[in-house]
Amino acid sequence: MRIVQITDSHIAYDIPQRLTDLKACIDAVNLLADAPDIVIHTGDITHNGLAEEFTVAKEALDTLTAPYVVLAGNKDDREQLQQAFSDHRYLQQHPKFIQYQLEQFPVRLIILDTVYDPSKTDTDTLDAISKGELCEERFQLLRKMLEHDTSKPAVLFMHHSPIVIEEIPDPRQFHDWSQVDRLATLLSRHHNLRSVHCGHVHRNIQGQIAQLPVSVLSCMATDLRKGDIDQHERTRPMYKAFDFAEII
Repeated sequence: MRIVQITDSHIAYDIPQRLTDLKACIDAVNLLADAPDIVIHTGDITHNGLAEEFTVAKEALDTLTAPYVVLAGNKDDREQLQQAFSDHRYLQQHPKFIQYQLEQFPVRLIILDTVYDPSKTDTDTLDAISKGELCEERFQLLRKMLEHDTSKPAVLFMHHSPIVIEEIPDPRQFHDWSQVDRLATLLSRHHNLRSVHCGHVHRNIQGQIAQLPVSVLSCMATDLRKGDIDQHERTRPMYKAFDFAEII
């Protein structure tokens, strides 16, 4: 089984280059000699969460020759995402959240919603809203998904990275880091889990949670890539392809 991850396209109506970047990435994935069984977009599809941004993004993503699925990032509006991708039936597994599982492959794909739900008070700063959250309801949904089938290997996809990243100004990108500690405890109980994949920080980073490898992929939007990278890494189509044989 081959999986391709893409992330953080940040489609914005006033920055057309980002659509160009998304299309370049799609073209590169479509040209892979070994075609993926599935492509997973790990969030921040749009930059402003607007319906027209989702429409443009979906039109581009629909040109993928492989099946694809999406999840929400902190820049995405869940309701607008669900409306734009209304033909993606997996989104109805837990309609309140963009959280679901895919069972049709040799490896179980578990998708976790980490978007912070602000309380709409003055204490919710932009910085806080951009960070991840794993509330009790989503935590329990994840627990049930993990317990549903422990006989097959499983891989977890999420938007926010559950690791401390010293290279960025705020190394902990969850609103309440104790939620990450609780997540680590839960993941440690499931030995069929093989890896965790996420985006959000616009850098290529490797780490660990509960002795599981964590792979953080940089963004498709070339104007938003961060870190000390060479010209090739700053401009190339950004995606990650990995085979099931590499993660069993």
